Amino acid sequence: MNYNLQTDPSAYGAGSVQQRNTVLRNTYWLLALSMVPTVLGAWIGVATGLTRAMSPGIGLVVFLAGAFGFMFAIEKTKNSAAGVPVLLGFTSSWG
Repeated sequence: MNYNLQTDPSAYGAGSVQQRNTVLRNTYWLLALSMVPTVLGAWIGVATGLTRAMSPGIGLVVFLAGAFGFMFAIEKTKNSAAGVPVLLGFTSSWG
């Protein structure tokens, strides 16, 4: 067996260091941005006490409907700019 696997370095996105740093910076900014609605959603959930007002069965139905609804919306908007707010809405709902 030949264990010496040779690969083409250009196949792995061997771009410039500046491009990689830009991608990393944008990724971390998006991660930080996603934390804002997460914290707001958690605060609203605790402040309103809505989860204590629902029975376990109704809570499960609301959770599943919301989760599958958001997943459907994310899938439909994944290639457009509208996908970012939908994803942030999903993040805030389940944070």
